[in-house]
Amino acid sequence: MGEDELRDEVLAAAAAWMWTPYDAIVATSDDVTVAVHQGKGTVERISGDDPARLVTQALRLTGGNGGDAVVFPVHPATVPAGLGDELTRRGSEIVAELDISAYDLAGGLPAVDIPADVTVERVRTPEQLAEVYSVSAAAFGQPLPSVEFAEAEALELFRPQGTLFRFLARIGGQAVGSGGLTVEDGIGKLWGGGVLAEARGQGAYRALLAARLAQAAELGARVVIVKARTGTSSPILRRAGFVAYGREVHHQLPVRRASAEHYRSLPHKILGSGAVFFDESGRVLIVEPSYKDHWEIPGGVVERNEPPLTGAHREVLEELGLDRRLGRLLVVDWSPPRGRRTVDLMAFVFDGGVLTQADVEAIRLQPEELRGYRFCRVDDEVNEAAGLLPPILTKRVAAAVRARAAGVTVYLESGEPIDGTVTPSQGRATMS
Repeated sequence: MGEDELRDEVLAAAAAWMWTPYDAIVATSDDVTVAVHQGKGTVERISGDDPARLVTQALRLTGGNGGDAVVFPVHPATVPAGLGDELTRRGSEIVAELDISAYDLAGGLPAVDIPADVTVERVRTPEQLAEVYSVSAAAFGQPLPSVEFAEAEALELFRPQGTLFRFLARIGGQAVGSGGLTVEDGIGKLWGGGVLAEARGQGAYRALLAARLAQAAELGARVVIVKARTGTSSPILRRAGFVAYGREVHHQLPVRRASAEHYRSLPHKILGSGAVFFDESGRVLIVEPSYKDHWEIPGGVVERNEPPLTGAHREVLEELGLDRRLGRLLVVDWSPPRGRRTVDLMAFVFDGGVLTQADVEAIRLQPEELRGYRFCRVDDEVNEAAGLLPPILTKRVAAAVRARAAGVTVYLESGEPIDGTVTPSQGRATMS
């Protein structure tokens, strides 16, 4: 294989090489896959040509699954090519730089100097695996894996004709290092090579390297690749004959989410939601509350975490005994604090549709809240609800009638359309 072909194969294999912990939460969208593990998300797949969109999706997937930061591995084969620039623009922190290195096994195994007191054994028992986890956690400063992770990996490690291997290094019989190997499609992949700080420089890493290369060659691998940390394992690998074909840079971005304190500090508004109903003559239904001196339309205050449409449906059912599917939104009206109401109000008005005579006869007023109802003519010539409804609600209902006739939704403030909203003469203009 020529040097260029080898380089292309190595970089392509490195780009496709992602390890997903067994106990990770894998979150995916059409364009991005993120594995969230121990509070951090790692991007495993990206597909698209808009770096900003991809970064945003990865952050949202990570944050939505409990992660506080997301890591983006960026290498020479990363698509889109501008991903690294976008991450830098957003202020990413470089948390790791790895040389994408490879050893061509066609030339045979390298000569590696291993001290006599260093031994390496392939992990074949749960006891050995427990030692590996202890050494690896200490070497990399990571917590021990979960029980579920250990059980799942043991099944993979101990099965016959497996492709996943772990090795344990000892000095004088004491476990000091470990390393992993995966062999797939003629390519050996070295991972997880680490040695306890107090045992470094004594040949344990070299012994782990030699054992894994020999295992890969035995299984017929053509080439072995590794993503090696530039300041630790990479120099050792170069001395053993590995060639660096590129560099993988790990960019980390924090997931920025508003705190609970922020939300508690935000202003509070009242949300009201109701519906306008019409009889077969086109008149509007209004109701007479028993606890107020003025009339209203069916509706009320939206409850916590309740959508306005659901709130309107609930209020209509409670007040009138009518279980009806409401139509589209006709009016959104903002009202400032007024009288004893010390906060502002957002009111939603939905189209309740036409009530047949049978529907009207089925009305059952909620006795604790309503003592009567009536239908009023409301149009551009007459507003029989005026004087019964409060002034702002009178204007709101009239706007709802016009919006229904025009097939639009209108935005009001204190019952009045503002610039850019529909007036009766504007017909079916599009509303914001």
